[in-house]
Amino acid sequence: MFDYFSISVTFLDRRYHGRGDGGKQEWPPSPLRLFQALVAANADQIEGDLGSALNWIEKQAPPEILAPRFKSGMPYQLSVPNNAMDLVAKAWSKGEYFGKKDNNPATHRTMKIICPIHMLEGDTVHYLWHLTEYSSGKKEMFGRLVSAVERIHAVGWGIDTVVSNARILTPEHTTKLSGVQWKPCNSGINALRTPLPGTLDALRDRHTSFLKRVDRMNTYYSPVEPLSCFKVTHYCSPDDSLGFPYIIFQLRNDDDTFFSYPQGRLIHLAGMMRHVALDVMKTSAPPWIKNVEEWLDTYVAGHVRSGHGKHRQLSYVPLPSIGHRHADHYVRRMMITAPIGDEQMLKHLASRISGHQLKPECKEDGGRSEFAEMSPPTLVRVSRDNVSDRYTQPTDIWASVTPVILPGHTDRNSAKTVKLIQKALTQSGIEQPCTYEWREMSWYPKSLSSHKFNRNKKQFGYIRPDHLLSLSAVHLKIRFKDKLSIAGPLLIGAGRHCGLGVFAALDRP
Repeated sequence: MFDYFSISVTFLDRRYHGRGDGGKQEWPPSPLRLFQALVAANADQIEGDLGSALNWIEKQAPPEILAPRFKSGMPYQLSVPNNAMDLVAKAWSKGEYFGKKDNNPATHRTMKIICPIHMLEGDTVHYLWHLTEYSSGKKEMFGRLVSAVERIHAVGWGIDTVVSNARILTPEHTTKLSGVQWKPCNSGINALRTPLPGTLDALRDRHTSFLKRVDRMNTYYSPVEPLSCFKVTHYCSPDDSLGFPYIIFQLRNDDDTFFSYPQGRLIHLAGMMRHVALDVMKTSAPPWIKNVEEWLDTYVAGHVRSGHGKHRQLSYVPLPSIGHRHADHYVRRMMITAPIGDEQMLKHLASRISGHQLKPECKEDGGRSEFAEMSPPTLVRVSRDNVSDRYTQPTDIWASVTPVILPGHTDRNSAKTVKLIQKALTQSGIEQPCTYEWREMSWYPKSLSSHKFNRNKKQFGYIRPDHLLSLSAVHLKIRFKDKLSIAGPLLIGAGRHCGLGVFAALDRP
């Protein structure tokens, strides 16, 4: 009995450049991307019997995926042409060869950031569709798909060249395939686009629109709308268990410039973000919450009540600006994370606090203690940007940007420090094998040290909440074994709910 239809894609260069929604790095390559590559490679045959075979793929449940482990490569920039040669052609058709910007192809260029994904321990991605039946009547259809798959030459960008093949496999054969297993799930950090009934027709229509984007008289130009006929499927793997759901906000001034706040006082921003969430949720709590008052106190505010089992709460995490040699580590972005499985709760909150201003605490005389003469910043929700990517992109090497507050005091004893670090890792949900180093200074040069006081016994470094002042702190660098890439955010230690113990991807030495 045959149980799986398999498409295997082997990358000749072990690199992949495709991007997902919002320009995020995509791994593994989405089923929709494979479907588009299959359509593009067989455009001359779609109107025949192959079209019905592609319709069959559209109707199937999202496939399981086996893909090599990976790491993000070093970003670099290239000058690339814009898709604006129609402007040049229109000008030249009128005899306008000089004097205007649109006439010169060299002016239609932009700098593009490229960050490839490097495959580790393999070069082949396998897509597995479970077959409920395999009858002799479908042999011809699968034969057409096998031939069509062999014509695929690229998956991702044009430079992501591949060799592909398709087979019918038994469950025994699938166990011999290598790679990390990605399965469709109800929720997860990895959202991949997948085809659905109608995707093939939408691709046909989009191609027709592309051919007709400029009329014969060059009197108008109609931009081609992006493909919208697909669904998003969440995928989970054994390697992404640290994938806490999160949302990102930029802090903006009234004139839409970035608001900047010193990294040493970042817990103030965390407190103000928590107060905004409380104020908003008091009047618009999720309808499925039964005891709103208790939910606000424990889940939103983070107050621990004895006898309530495992505590679940939101974390309010300021993100210092990093990722560039001139980055100053001032805070211009905030992140809110939720426990795994609470994506719906987080979406409910995010949609209601975006656009609100942070409210500074006031002194007894009525003066503002946090922003001085500056206006409070406004929370602007974004899907991603270059700074937040450093805190969320998958990697096997992480380093603390802000110090990790350990669950106890080290007494300057190495053995005790090791035990406290291991306890902090366990409390933060890190069960993957890893090695770590610790020291007082961060691996990010402009981050502040883990010291509480300077030589004059005055408060120094990052301001801490009062209940964390008696605890020891260190900066950590973590390296997951077997080059296992873990997606962020990575928050460790007793201060992880207010911006201390925040990790970022560290460039490989």
